[in-house]
Amino acid sequence: MHPTRRGRVLVAGGGVTGLALGIALRHRGFAAVVLERSAGPDPGGGGLVLAPNAVKALSAIAPGLAGRVRAAGQTAGGRGAPPHRSAFLDERGRLLGSVSFDGYEDRYGMPAVTILRAGLHALLWEAAADAGVELAGGRAAARYLDHGSHVELVTDAGEVLRGDLLVGADGVNSAVRARLLGDGEPRYRGFTAVRGIGPAPAAHPDGFIAYGRGLVLFAAALGGGELYWVASMTAPRGVWPRRPVAEALAHVIDRTSSWHPDLRKVPASADPAGCVVHDVFDRPPPRTWSRGRVVLAGDAAHPMVYTLGQGAGMALEDAAVLAAALTGTCTAMPDASDGAGVGGTDGATPDLTDGAGVERALRRYAAERGPRVRRIVRQSRLLGRVGHVRSPLLVAIRRAILIATTRGDGAGEQSADVFGWTPPEEAPR
Repeated sequence: MHPTRRGRVLVAGGGVTGLALGIALRHRGFAAVVLERSAGPDPGGGGLVLAPNAVKALSAIAPGLAGRVRAAGQTAGGRGAPPHRSAFLDERGRLLGSVSFDGYEDRYGMPAVTILRAGLHALLWEAAADAGVELAGGRAAARYLDHGSHVELVTDAGEVLRGDLLVGADGVNSAVRARLLGDGEPRYRGFTAVRGIGPAPAAHPDGFIAYGRGLVLFAAALGGGELYWVASMTAPRGVWPRRPVAEALAHVIDRTSSWHPDLRKVPASADPAGCVVHDVFDRPPPRTWSRGRVVLAGDAAHPMVYTLGQGAGMALEDAAVLAAALTGTCTAMPDASDGAGVGGTDGATPDLTDGAGVERALRRYAAERGPRVRRIVRQSRLLGRVGHVRSPLLVAIRRAILIATTRGDGAGEQSADVFGWTPPEEAPR
């Protein structure tokens, strides 16, 4: 870890984005304060598939972090790993195609890792504490004041924190974004997700994606014979999150009652106490990611439909790229305006006292992240629309598309575009 303090960064939100960014900043010599509404690691949520680009981002955030996540999760596509194949199915259990993670580490530099969200959050919380991040649990951002030379963040309890930079990483309903951009609420995408954990069917131990009319059931292996699953179904906004989880689960079980037994028993065997329910939203990523000493990251900047499995991946990439931009040592992101780094071009150790330098660094970060994130958000939204069609004609068209596009190894140009992301290079720290 760099021994100097380059400035004090306030991070609103202690989810995956905020904790990862706090770790990255501390390992580059910044002081970092992460505000999180909960008092400690969040035990809730379902699972995540961290694709190779997400695992590469972890390796760039801090030494050893990717290894810790790989050890805590279920790795697929690693060197020497057993074969992996996840099936695409219709509701009757008929095979439409499949995707394999085999060879991912050789092809993309890292494997994929399946892990519970709670497990990843606990691991990042511990790593942040180990790195010296100040974890301000039980507090949330309410508003901020950018004074030009510094920024003040006011918590929901009225406490005022002072820093050189504020990062809004406070999720899909970000208070920082509301004040920074004032661009309204996120957009509901027409379906609700029910998430749970349960035993993997013997026929599909590596997981599957099954498509019905207006309902998609996704499952990924966690290891030890378990999988995490997501059942997403078309529904009016707010209906199921307002009701008890058991009712939403019962509705999923009813809607899959005519499905193949291997599929319908996945939600049917779930314990409602271990399930969560939420509506699915996204936003068009903003053209403006920052103003002055305030910037957005993760879901605060670009919430997305989960169908491409890249929400956490984009958040981790944000953390790696923003930290690199702020150090001024990034060699892969020239400034669109004048090429100068945050600390100039003479290689001097940068800090956050130079307001113009900070703004250049934030522009570089947004220029690097904007085009990629906009593309991923659009692709995720399209997959959500295709997956939840209801009319027989559209279902038949979807079936034909799946058969045509999911036969073979499942490593096409789109996978390479998403998984082949490379972290920005940095000078030795």
